[in-house]
Parts: sequence; C-alpha cells; structure tokens
Amino acid sequence: MTPSKRRLVFAAVFVGAFAGFFFAFRSALVPATHADHDHGLLNIDAGGHLDVQTRDGKGRNLVGAPGKVLVVHFADPQEGAAADELRGLFAYQEAWKQEKGSEIVVVVKTASFATLDAWLASNGLVPPVPASLTVDPEGETTKKFNSKRPLETMFFGPDGKLASQARGRLDWNRDARPRIVEAGAGASIE
Repeated sequence: MTPSKRRLVFAAVFVGAFAGFFFAFRSALVPATHADHDHGLLNIDAGGHLDVQTRDGKGRNLVGAPGKVLVVHFADPQEGAAADELRGLFAYQEAWKQEKGSEIVVVVKTASFATLDAWLASNGLVPPVPASLTVDPEGETTKKFNSKRPLETMFFGPDGKLASQARGRLDWNRDARPRIVEAGAGASIE
C-alpha cells in the first residue's frame, strides 16, 4: 500500500470514528432527571434531546425554552381512561385554540400515526388541533420526561421550568386554565 493510500485509509477511519463518537454523544444528551422523585423533568431548557415523531414526519425536539407555556400530556391508548381524558383535552383545545400564550403537545405511546388514527376513530375522537398529537413509539421520550403514569400532564413555563404536574387524569374544564396561568406567571416546583 502506498503512503498516500495509507493516509487516505487513516483519514477515513479517523473521520468515521469521530462521527461515531459524535452521534453517540449527541444521542446520550438528555436533560437531567431525578429518578427518586415523583415529579417530571424539572427543566426542559437544560439541553439534550426529547424527541417525538410529528405527523409531518419531521419530528420535534421538545428541549428548549418554549417562550410560552408548554403543556405536555402523556397518553397511552392501552389505558382504559385514555379516551375520556383525550375527549376532555380536545374540548379544552377547542374552547381555547385561539389562545396564543400556550401550546399543548400530546405525546402518545403508540407505534405509528396509523395506529393512533385507528384508535382515535374507534373512540369517536377528532382532535381540533391535529398538529398537537405526537407519537413516542418506544416510550423513550416519556421515560426521559420521568412520566411514570399512563396518563399524566406537565405544565412548563415560558422559561422551560416545570410549574406543575397532574399525576393521572386531569379535569381539563376546571384545572387546566389555572395551571396554565400559574405556569405563565413563572411558577416552578423547584
């Protein structure tokens, strides 16, 4: 092997190793969680990746200061109460969809949007804001958020700090608006 070919092979191996380390490091970045606590992720603006699949196929990383109240609702269609919970959430979205100071992201633990759409149709559910639905096929992002229940809602303030959390079902008509206002005012559970 000539010296120029050796240099080329060495360069290719070096670039490949660097790329491998870079992608391993990038995928390992996750905001810090406290597994011994019963609350969700305290700060989504701490860097890393909280990726969910969006309907347009582009995906979305939920990390970062959202600049508005971010409501993250976790749903598992295997949970019997999930359909009723989403019915209440969709009614809330319909009533407040003109609201500009908050955003609701629904993270559904299901294999695909086709599976989700079939489940929604079988339960007579029509989302008023279809873009709010995301899919977490393996449940990895749900785990990274430290969500421990099949139905759970986390309210993050504009700075990305966890303001409150509904463990289990939430009465969307009664409890959602006060929690959003509280998160928007800068409340934090820290």
